Amino acid sequence: MLRALSGRAVLTIVSGFVLITDMRGAALAQPSADVKQHLERAVAPSSDAACPDPSLYTTSRPDPPGTPTVVGLGAFFQDVTAFNDADQTLDVDVYLIARWRDPRLAAPSRGTSSAECPVPTGRLWMPQLEPERLRSRQTFYPDRFLVDAHGTVTLVRRLFAKVAYPLDFRDFPFDRHDWTMTLWPVLAGPREMVFHPLSSLTGIGERLSLQGWRVAAPRVQAGEGVRVGRSGTFARFDAILGLERDWSYYAWKLGLPLTLIVLMAYGVYYIPATAVPQQIGLGTTAMLTTIAYMLTLGSTLPKISYLTRADKFFVGCAVLVFIGLAKAVATLALAQGPKAHYIQYADRWGRALYPLALLANAALAFFA
Repeated sequence: MLRALSGRAVLTIVSGFVLITDMRGAALAQPSADVKQHLERAVAPSSDAACPDPSLYTTSRPDPPGTPTVVGLGAFFQDVTAFNDADQTLDVDVYLIARWRDPRLAAPSRGTSSAECPVPTGRLWMPQLEPERLRSRQTFYPDRFLVDAHGTVTLVRRLFAKVAYPLDFRDFPFDRHDWTMTLWPVLAGPREMVFHPLSSLTGIGERLSLQGWRVAAPRVQAGEGVRVGRSGTFARFDAILGLERDWSYYAWKLGLPLTLIVLMAYGVYYIPATAVPQQIGLGTTAMLTTIAYMLTLGSTLPKISYLTRADKFFVGCAVLVFIGLAKAVATLALAQGPKAHYIQYADRWGRALYPLALLANAALAFFA
Protein backbone atom coordinates (compact mmCIF):
# COMPACT_ATOMS: atom_id res chain seq x y z
CA MET A 1 0.00 0.00 0.00
CA LEU A 2 2.82 2.41 0.88
CA ARG A 3 4.52 1.90 -2.46
CA ALA A 4 1.27 2.75 -4.21
CA LEU A 5 1.04 5.91 -2.18
CA SER A 6 4.60 6.90 -2.98
CA GLY A 7 3.96 6.69 -6.67
CA ARG A 8 0.66 8.56 -6.71
CA ALA A 9 0.30 10.78 -3.69
CA VAL A 10 3.24 12.14 -1.74
CA LEU A 11 1.82 14.67 0.65
CA THR A 12 2.75 17.39 3.15
CA ILE A 13 4.22 16.66 6.59
CA VAL A 14 7.21 18.17 8.32
CA SER A 15 9.87 15.75 9.56
CA GLY A 16 12.02 16.09 12.68
CA PHE A 17 14.61 14.11 14.42
CA VAL A 18 16.17 14.05 17.96
CA LEU A 19 17.35 11.75 20.74
CA ILE A 20 14.71 10.40 23.15
CA THR A 21 14.38 12.69 26.17
CA ASP A 22 12.71 12.03 29.49
CA MET A 23 8.95 11.76 29.43
CA ARG A 24 7.45 13.96 32.12
CA GLY A 25 4.23 15.76 32.88
CA ALA A 26 0.59 14.87 33.19
CA ALA A 27 -0.79 12.13 31.00
CA LEU A 28 -2.41 13.15 27.72
CA ALA A 29 -5.77 11.77 26.71
CA GLN A 30 -5.57 8.39 24.99
CA PRO A 31 -7.18 7.86 21.56
CA SER A 32 -10.42 5.90 21.58
CA ALA A 33 -10.69 2.50 19.92
CA ASP A 34 -12.96 3.97 17.22
CA VAL A 35 -10.42 6.65 16.29
CA LYS A 36 -7.58 4.12 16.21
CA GLN A 37 -9.62 1.91 13.90
CA HIS A 38 -10.12 4.74 11.42
CA LEU A 39 -6.44 5.78 11.53
CA GLU A 40 -5.19 2.23 10.98
CA ARG A 41 -7.59 1.41 8.15
CA ALA A 42 -5.91 0.55 4.84
CA VAL A 43 -5.71 3.30 2.21
CA ALA A 44 -7.11 2.56 -1.26
CA PRO A 45 -6.53 5.54 -3.61
CA SER A 46 -8.95 5.83 -6.52
CA SER A 47 -9.16 8.33 -9.34
CA ASP A 48 -12.95 7.92 -9.37
CA ALA A 49 -13.40 9.16 -5.78
CA ALA A 50 -14.41 12.83 -5.56
CA CYS A 51 -12.44 15.39 -3.58
CA PRO A 52 -14.25 17.46 -0.91
CA ASP A 53 -15.97 20.65 -1.98
CA PRO A 54 -13.55 23.57 -1.41
CA SER A 55 -16.19 25.30 0.70
CA LEU A 56 -15.67 22.58 3.35
CA TYR A 57 -12.04 23.46 3.87
CA THR A 58 -11.24 25.30 7.09
CA THR A 59 -8.14 26.09 9.11
CA SER A 60 -9.80 25.29 12.45
CA ARG A 61 -9.20 21.99 14.20
CA PRO A 62 -11.72 19.23 13.43
CA ASP A 63 -12.32 18.62 17.15
CA PRO A 64 -14.06 21.00 19.58
CA PRO A 65 -12.09 22.89 22.26
CA GLY A 66 -11.10 20.61 25.11
CA THR A 67 -10.96 17.55 22.88
CA PRO A 68 -7.48 16.77 21.46
CA THR A 69 -7.09 15.89 17.81
CA VAL A 70 -5.56 12.44 17.38
CA VAL A 71 -2.87 12.36 14.69
CA GLY A 72 -1.51 8.99 13.60
CA LEU A 73 2.14 9.02 12.55
CA GLY A 74 4.33 6.46 10.81
CA ALA A 75 7.72 6.36 9.11
CA PHE A 76 8.92 4.15 6.27
CA PHE A 77 12.69 4.28 5.69
CA GLN A 78 13.17 3.78 1.98
CA ASP A 79 16.93 3.88 2.45
CA VAL A 80 19.63 4.77 4.97
CA THR A 81 22.50 6.05 2.88
CA ALA A 82 25.31 7.27 5.16
CA PHE A 83 26.37 7.62 8.75
CA ASN A 84 29.14 10.12 9.54
CA ASP A 85 30.95 9.38 12.80
CA ALA A 86 32.81 12.69 12.81
CA ASP A 87 29.76 14.90 12.20
CA GLN A 88 27.40 12.46 13.96
CA THR A 89 24.83 12.77 11.17
CA LEU A 90 22.65 10.17 9.51
CA ASP A 91 21.34 10.49 5.95
CA VAL A 92 17.92 8.90 5.39
CA ASP A 93 15.43 8.60 2.55
CA VAL A 94 12.16 8.39 4.46
CA TYR A 95 8.41 8.54 3.91
CA LEU A 96 6.64 10.30 6.79
CA ILE A 97 2.92 9.57 7.07
CA ALA A 98 0.35 11.59 9.04
CA ARG A 99 -3.32 10.62 9.39
CA TRP A 100 -6.22 12.21 11.28
CA ARG A 101 -9.98 12.24 11.10
CA ASP A 102 -11.89 15.30 9.91
CA PRO A 103 -15.64 14.50 9.73
CA ARG A 104 -16.24 17.76 7.86
CA LEU A 105 -14.56 16.21 4.80
CA ALA A 106 -16.47 12.90 4.95
CA ALA A 107 -18.48 11.75 1.91
CA PRO A 108 -20.19 8.30 1.84
CA SER A 109 -20.09 8.38 -1.97
CA ARG A 110 -16.37 7.52 -1.85
CA GLY A 111 -17.20 4.04 -0.56
CA THR A 112 -14.06 2.11 0.35
CA SER A 113 -11.79 4.32 -1.75
CA SER A 114 -9.84 7.47 -0.96
CA ALA A 115 -9.79 10.56 -3.13
CA GLU A 116 -6.43 12.02 -4.10
CA CYS A 117 -6.58 15.82 -3.91
CA PRO A 118 -4.21 18.79 -4.14
CA VAL A 119 -3.46 20.50 -0.85
CA PRO A 120 -5.32 23.83 -0.55
CA THR A 121 -2.44 25.75 0.98
CA GLY A 122 -3.53 27.91 3.90
CA ARG A 123 -7.18 26.76 3.73
CA LEU A 124 -7.08 23.22 5.19
CA TRP A 125 -6.21 22.33 8.77
CA MET A 126 -3.31 19.96 9.06
CA PRO A 127 -0.93 19.18 11.94
CA GLN A 128 2.08 21.46 12.03
CA LEU A 129 5.01 19.39 13.26
CA GLU A 130 8.41 20.68 14.34
CA PRO A 131 11.69 18.85 13.68
CA GLU A 132 14.72 18.87 15.93
CA ARG A 133 18.35 18.50 14.91
CA LEU A 134 17.49 18.53 11.24
CA ARG A 135 20.55 19.75 9.34
CA SER A 136 19.19 19.65 5.79
CA ARG A 137 16.40 18.12 3.76
CA GLN A 138 15.19 17.70 0.20
CA THR A 139 11.54 17.06 -0.63
CA PHE A 140 10.09 15.11 -3.55
CA TYR A 141 6.83 15.46 -5.48
CA PRO A 142 4.11 18.13 -5.17
CA ASP A 143 1.96 18.21 -2.05
CA ARG A 144 -1.17 16.02 -2.19
CA PHE A 145 -3.50 14.47 0.36
CA LEU A 146 -5.93 11.54 0.49
CA VAL A 147 -9.36 11.54 2.15
CA ASP A 148 -11.76 8.60 2.49
CA ALA A 149 -15.52 8.31 3.02
CA HIS A 150 -15.19 8.75 6.80
CA GLY A 151 -13.12 11.92 6.51
CA THR A 152 -9.82 10.24 7.42
CA VAL A 153 -7.10 12.38 5.89
CA THR A 154 -3.70 10.93 4.93
CA LEU A 155 -0.64 13.02 4.12
CA VAL A 156 2.68 11.55 3.04
CA ARG A 157 5.91 13.26 2.16
CA ARG A 158 9.12 11.69 0.98
CA LEU A 159 12.22 13.41 2.35
CA PHE A 160 15.94 12.98 1.92
CA ALA A 161 17.23 14.37 5.21
CA LYS A 162 20.51 14.78 7.07
CA VAL A 163 19.98 14.48 10.79
CA ALA A 164 22.44 15.25 13.60
CA TYR A 165 22.41 12.68 16.36
CA PRO A 166 24.70 12.80 19.43
CA LEU A 167 26.15 9.36 20.16
CA ASP A 168 28.19 7.68 22.86
CA PHE A 169 31.15 5.99 21.15
CA ARG A 170 32.80 4.57 24.28
CA ASP A 171 32.14 1.00 23.11
CA PHE A 172 33.56 1.61 19.61
CA PRO A 173 33.93 -0.60 17.55
CA PHE A 174 31.36 -2.77 19.37
CA ASP A 175 28.88 0.08 19.83
CA ARG A 176 25.11 -0.14 19.41
CA HIS A 177 22.74 2.80 19.26
CA ASP A 178 19.04 3.57 19.20
CA TRP A 179 18.83 6.37 16.64
CA THR A 180 15.59 8.27 17.20
CA MET A 181 13.69 10.80 15.14
CA THR A 182 11.14 12.82 17.07
CA LEU A 183 8.24 15.02 16.02
CA TRP A 184 6.66 17.73 18.19
CA PRO A 185 3.58 19.87 17.48
CA VAL A 186 4.44 23.46 16.55
CA LEU A 187 1.27 25.43 17.25
CA ALA A 188 -0.95 22.98 19.13
CA GLY A 189 -1.13 23.45 22.88
CA PRO A 190 -0.46 20.77 25.49
CA ARG A 191 -4.03 19.45 25.24
CA GLU A 192 -4.83 20.10 21.58
CA MET A 193 -3.03 17.21 19.88
CA VAL A 194 -2.32 13.55 20.67
CA PHE A 195 -0.13 11.23 18.60
CA HIS A 196 -0.89 7.62 17.78
CA PRO A 197 1.87 5.36 16.32
CA LEU A 198 0.99 3.71 13.01
CA SER A 199 3.03 0.52 13.19
CA SER A 200 1.39 -0.89 10.06
CA LEU A 201 2.77 2.03 7.99
CA THR A 202 6.22 1.89 9.58
CA GLY A 203 9.00 -0.16 8.00
CA ILE A 204 12.32 -0.18 6.21
CA GLY A 205 13.59 -1.07 2.74
CA GLU A 206 14.97 -4.53 2.10
CA ARG A 207 18.35 -3.35 0.80
CA LEU A 208 20.06 -0.32 2.30
CA SER A 209 22.99 1.72 1.00
CA LEU A 210 24.54 2.13 4.45
CA GLN A 211 27.78 0.17 4.80
CA GLY A 212 29.44 -0.93 8.04
CA TRP A 213 26.24 -0.99 10.10
CA ARG A 214 23.41 -3.44 10.70
CA VAL A 215 20.06 -1.65 10.82
CA ALA A 216 17.11 -3.18 12.68
CA ALA A 217 13.47 -2.73 11.74
CA PRO A 218 12.16 0.62 13.04
CA ARG A 219 9.76 0.81 15.94
CA VAL A 220 7.46 3.72 16.71
CA GLN A 221 5.97 5.04 19.91
CA ALA A 222 3.89 8.00 21.00
CA GLY A 223 4.11 9.74 24.33
CA GLU A 224 4.49 13.13 25.91
CA GLY A 225 7.29 15.30 27.16
CA VAL A 226 8.35 18.70 28.45
CA ARG A 227 10.11 20.83 25.87
CA VAL A 228 12.95 23.21 26.61
CA GLY A 229 11.70 26.79 26.63
CA ARG A 230 8.03 25.77 26.44
CA SER A 231 5.63 25.46 29.36
CA GLY A 232 3.34 22.47 29.64
CA THR A 233 3.45 18.90 28.44
CA PHE A 234 3.33 18.20 24.71
CA ALA A 235 2.65 15.18 22.57
CA ARG A 236 5.71 13.60 20.96
CA PHE A 237 6.29 10.88 18.40
CA ASP A 238 9.45 8.76 18.19
CA ALA A 239 10.59 6.50 15.35
CA ILE A 240 13.57 4.44 16.50
CA LEU A 241 16.18 2.67 14.39
CA GLY A 242 18.51 0.18 16.05
CA LEU A 243 22.07 0.58 14.70
CA GLU A 244 24.82 -1.96 15.35
CA ARG A 245 28.33 -1.38 13.99
CA ASP A 246 29.96 -4.15 12.00
CA TRP A 247 33.23 -4.47 13.94
CA SER A 248 34.84 -7.05 11.62
CA TYR A 249 36.20 -4.32 9.32
CA TYR A 250 38.08 -2.66 12.17
CA ALA A 251 39.37 -6.00 13.46
CA TRP A 252 40.89 -7.04 10.13
CA LYS A 253 41.89 -3.69 8.65
CA LEU A 254 42.97 -1.85 11.81
CA GLY A 255 43.40 -4.20 14.76
CA LEU A 256 45.37 -6.98 13.04
CA PRO A 257 48.03 -4.74 11.42
CA LEU A 258 48.55 -2.89 14.70
CA THR A 259 48.97 -6.19 16.54
CA LEU A 260 51.62 -7.23 14.03
CA ILE A 261 53.49 -3.97 14.63
CA VAL A 262 53.46 -4.66 18.37
CA LEU A 263 54.76 -8.20 17.77
CA MET A 264 57.53 -6.70 15.65
CA ALA A 265 58.74 -4.81 18.73
CA TYR A 266 58.63 -8.12 20.61
CA GLY A 267 61.65 -9.20 18.55
CA VAL A 268 64.06 -7.10 20.64
CA TYR A 269 63.86 -9.75 23.39
CA TYR A 270 65.29 -12.38 21.03
CA ILE A 271 68.13 -10.38 19.48
CA PRO A 272 71.40 -11.06 21.30
CA ALA A 273 72.81 -8.34 23.52
CA THR A 274 75.85 -8.19 21.25
CA ALA A 275 73.63 -6.94 18.39
CA VAL A 276 72.65 -3.66 20.00
CA PRO A 277 72.31 -1.66 16.73
CA GLN A 278 69.80 -4.21 15.46
CA GLN A 279 67.77 -3.92 18.68
CA ILE A 280 67.78 -0.14 18.52
CA GLY A 281 66.84 -0.19 14.85
CA LEU A 282 63.98 -2.63 15.39
CA GLY A 283 62.61 -0.75 18.42
CA THR A 284 62.82 2.62 16.67
CA THR A 285 61.20 1.31 13.50
CA ALA A 286 58.35 -0.25 15.47
CA MET A 287 57.77 2.97 17.43
CA LEU A 288 57.75 5.20 14.37
CA THR A 289 55.49 2.77 12.50
CA THR A 290 53.05 2.76 15.41
CA ILE A 291 52.90 6.56 15.50
CA ALA A 292 52.43 6.83 11.73
CA TYR A 293 49.76 4.13 11.80
CA MET A 294 47.79 5.83 14.60
CA LEU A 295 47.93 9.15 12.73
CA THR A 296 46.53 7.41 9.67
CA LEU A 297 43.72 5.93 11.73
CA GLY A 298 42.69 9.39 12.89
CA SER A 299 40.62 9.93 9.74
CA THR A 300 38.58 6.74 10.24
CA LEU A 301 37.89 6.86 13.99
CA PRO A 302 35.27 9.05 15.72
CA LYS A 303 36.59 12.52 16.64
CA ILE A 304 35.54 12.75 20.27
CA SER A 305 37.00 14.07 23.53
CA TYR A 306 36.97 10.75 25.41
CA LEU A 307 38.65 7.39 24.86
CA THR A 308 36.81 4.56 23.14
CA ARG A 309 37.64 0.88 23.56
CA ALA A 310 39.69 1.03 20.36
CA ASP A 311 41.59 4.08 21.64
CA LYS A 312 42.49 2.25 24.84
CA PHE A 313 43.77 -0.69 22.83
CA PHE A 314 45.85 1.58 20.59
CA VAL A 315 47.35 3.43 23.58
CA GLY A 316 48.22 0.13 25.25
CA CYS A 317 49.89 -1.07 22.04
CA ALA A 318 51.94 2.13 21.86
CA VAL A 319 53.10 1.61 25.45
CA LEU A 320 54.19 -1.96 24.68
CA VAL A 321 56.15 -0.83 21.63
CA PHE A 322 57.81 1.89 23.70
CA ILE A 323 58.77 -0.68 26.35
CA GLY A 324 60.50 -2.70 23.63
CA LEU A 325 62.39 0.39 22.49
CA ALA A 326 63.32 1.21 26.11
CA LYS A 327 64.69 -2.31 26.55
CA ALA A 328 66.86 -1.85 23.47
CA VAL A 329 68.25 1.42 24.85
CA ALA A 330 68.87 -0.26 28.23
CA THR A 331 70.83 -2.97 26.44
CA LEU A 332 73.02 -0.30 24.84
CA ALA A 333 73.69 1.28 28.25
CA LEU A 334 74.25 -1.86 30.34
CA ALA A 335 75.39 -4.68 28.08
CA GLN A 336 79.10 -3.87 28.40
CA GLY A 337 79.16 -3.12 32.15
CA PRO A 338 78.90 -5.02 35.43
CA LYS A 339 75.10 -4.97 35.20
CA ALA A 340 74.96 -6.91 31.95
CA HIS A 341 73.24 -9.82 33.72
CA TYR A 342 70.17 -7.58 34.14
CA ILE A 343 69.72 -7.62 30.37
CA GLN A 344 69.57 -11.39 30.44
CA TYR A 345 66.85 -11.21 33.09
CA ALA A 346 64.95 -8.64 31.00
CA ASP A 347 65.13 -10.87 27.92
CA ARG A 348 63.98 -13.93 29.85
CA TRP A 349 61.05 -12.20 31.52
CA GLY A 350 60.18 -10.14 28.46
CA ARG A 351 59.79 -13.22 26.26
CA ALA A 352 57.20 -14.60 28.69
CA LEU A 353 55.42 -11.43 29.81
CA TYR A 354 55.24 -9.43 26.57
CA PRO A 355 52.64 -11.69 24.85
CA LEU A 356 50.66 -11.85 28.08
CA ALA A 357 50.72 -8.05 28.28
CA LEU A 358 49.42 -7.83 24.71
CA LEU A 359 46.54 -10.20 25.52
CA ALA A 360 45.80 -8.31 28.76
CA ASN A 361 45.74 -5.03 26.86
CA ALA A 362 43.13 -6.41 24.42
CA ALA A 363 41.05 -7.90 27.24
CA LEU A 364 41.04 -4.69 29.28
CA ALA A 365 40.21 -2.56 26.26
CA PHE A 366 37.43 -4.63 24.71
CA PHE A 367 35.98 -6.77 27.49
CA ALA A 368 36.42 -4.89 30.78
